[in-house]
Amino acid sequence: MPLKKYYKIAIPILLLISVSIWGILFFNKTLSTVADNKEEIKPFLDAFFESRGNVLLSGNIKDIEKYYDTANTYGKWALEHEMRRINYVKGWSEKRNLKFTEAQSIYRIKSIKVGEQSIWLYLVETMKMGYEYNVKPNIINYMGLGIRHSIQLVKVDGKWVIRRDWYYDPLDEDSAFIDISPADGIAPEISPANSTPAGDSQNKKKGNYDREGAVRYADTYAGAAWGSGNNYEYNKKYRDYNGVGGDCTNFASQVLHEGGGLKMDYVWNFNGRDSSTAWAQAPALFNYLIYNGKGRLIAQGTYTNMVKPSDTHPSGAIRELQKGDLICYEEKGEIVHFGVVTGFDSYGIPVVNTHTSDRYHVPFDLGWDKKVIYRFIHMND
Repeated sequence: MPLKKYYKIAIPILLLISVSIWGILFFNKTLSTVADNKEEIKPFLDAFFESRGNVLLSGNIKDIEKYYDTANTYGKWALEHEMRRINYVKGWSEKRNLKFTEAQSIYRIKSIKVGEQSIWLYLVETMKMGYEYNVKPNIINYMGLGIRHSIQLVKVDGKWVIRRDWYYDPLDEDSAFIDISPADGIAPEISPANSTPAGDSQNKKKGNYDREGAVRYADTYAGAAWGSGNNYEYNKKYRDYNGVGGDCTNFASQVLHEGGGLKMDYVWNFNGRDSSTAWAQAPALFNYLIYNGKGRLIAQGTYTNMVKPSDTHPSGAIRELQKGDLICYEEKGEIVHFGVVTGFDSYGIPVVNTHTSDRYHVPFDLGWDKKVIYRFIHMND
């Protein structure tokens, strides 16, 4: 099994196992003990998440080294993950000719279990990030990320440090690889006024697909990402597939049905408990949309292919996307992810909302490497 596929399978399994075993291992701990420890670790967690955001802006990894148990192998791995993440963000922002101006997080502890030697936490981080293009200074674009952590804390020399930190990373889908790099280049600038924003006649409901409704739903149920509604929760009407393959395609189907108004059928459906293959699995949803005429493939290719002008796409395929359209992400010939186009930033770049790695108005290629193949799907009105 390829290393990357191993990580994609292993991480959700580890998260699932870690959450499950807490109750078995630490059931005898009293609520007062948990409460006491929660208060004790709060200053550490506050400082850690503040520093974690600051380092994304500064790139100075040494500022967060002190928070990790680097004498332990797992602690080293956790720190190395952060290093890859920071290096990716630095490289991506340089290649897109922009800089990040803000990175702030809040977190919510969902579960805490106290052991004799360590504390296990399951917490959700909600991050707000701002960025501006160097050619458009002082116009700040905001995006949101939602990150679910399974963290093990231990005390070393009387101080809390992180020994393990397992999480899906919206900023680096390929963080299992040390040598990844984002694609080169930036798309030709286009005015957001020409990017079919919601409210324009091109986006008003007509025919079978409601673009405005699709975007509203995607923004309401973007999960743990900053900017999302519904108290940062998924729509509980639907099953959550995190930990059993990922929830991105399930979310895209919800957007199309609940927001866009597309009707279910015997191939594409959710019955309140289970879903059809075309509803929840990325390759099957792509095939369903294209071969049933509900969507049209604009183009497919690498980032460079999609942004550069061509005879077929004089302004680049990227400029033909509208709000409510979909983007597929393909790796090694397999569609692995779906994003919903929810807007355009100040440079006219499409931004997406997703699940699993929860995103709210994030540039569509952020977190992906130069080898990824994008498939742009125009939803037929």
